[in-house]
Amino acid sequence: MGLVNKIKGIIGVVTVQIEGFFTERFINLCKINNIKIWNIRNIVKGVIRFNIYLSDFKKLRKIAKKTKCKVVIKNKKGIYFKLFKYRKRKLLLLLISLIVVLSIIFSTFIWKIDVTGNEYISEESIISALKSSGLYIGKNKLFLNKKETVNLLRLNISDISWAGIDISGTKATVKVVEKTRLNPKDVQTSDIGDIVSSKSGVITKIVPENGTAKFKVGSYINKGDVAIEGTIYSKFIEPQKVTAKGILRINTEYEYEKEYDFLETIKEYTGKKLYTIGITLNLKENMLNYLNKSKKYDITKSSKKITIFGKELSFDIYTCVEYKEKEIKNTKEELIQESNQDIEEYLNNEILNNTKLGKLVNKVSNVSDTRNGIKVRTVYTINEEVGEFKKT
Repeated sequence: MGLVNKIKGIIGVVTVQIEGFFTERFINLCKINNIKIWNIRNIVKGVIRFNIYLSDFKKLRKIAKKTKCKVVIKNKKGIYFKLFKYRKRKLLLLLISLIVVLSIIFSTFIWKIDVTGNEYISEESIISALKSSGLYIGKNKLFLNKKETVNLLRLNISDISWAGIDISGTKATVKVVEKTRLNPKDVQTSDIGDIVSSKSGVITKIVPENGTAKFKVGSYINKGDVAIEGTIYSKFIEPQKVTAKGILRINTEYEYEKEYDFLETIKEYTGKKLYTIGITLNLKENMLNYLNKSKKYDITKSSKKITIFGKELSFDIYTCVEYKEKEIKNTKEELIQESNQDIEEYLNNEILNNTKLGKLVNKVSNVSDTRNGIKVRTVYTINEEVGEFKKT
């Protein structure tokens, strides 16, 4: 009903004014006869205004006759009234019709091509290969054979192991999966071996380019398991040992856990600096210490090393920055805010930086109360590439 009402609204809406002694009865009869009216307003006693669809306007005649009310049109809007206004301008109507027809025709053509999934193959190379494969800007999508285009694309670019075409409106999205390029430092082409998993998790993608897959998507694989065996099996010939190649991606879980106390001791620097010297001989430090033992200092050392008679001697300069310890009390909300910052830093610095093409899939945090504060435990689910070549 919502779509029907929208179409009716686009065609035409009329603002109607009713004048008479039985305006309330007029409104009730409209509701009884399923005539949709809205924006009902009382102008003065005996005069009301409301909006009605053009398609329902003729139904008001019988009700007006029954209630002896006068119907006056105050405003009109919609496509019907605009076209009616220019009904004598045939050239304009012809032009509008032509524009509509051309818009429909042009919507059957492809005017934009996006490429996703490519890492080392340039987008320009793929679009150029697509042109010779039958997909290009201006191609009529009604006459596009997706299967044939994909097969030709894979023939034109041998480094593409899989491709797919998705068309939405006038845009074509080409999704590609590239063949894995193994680092020459890691494996020689003459080596025989398998692709093993360097971590444990649930497999989300396994594409054997050379060899035989031992697991399926959705299976759980342990660290060290052979994911792609370096053997090709056939009904007609004996199994052949090869250099296993392929892609293995899994969802791996990482855990971060830390306790935060309500009471925290921080350093409050006084701004005072003291300098002293010392000598280090055979890794034994000798510092001239005249610091106040009742105060606390952050001490940094810069050294100049020399070698005398085969022994290393270091002349040291110490910079001592005075500070006082101050105890502050945090609220639970402040501790949670601090933990959220630590969680993000751990994700970016400790996890994503140390994974191959890692992407965050899910993150679940649990906050529990402790005697002195809170304990935060976060489990990250990371999708990453974990296939490693191993000689056999």
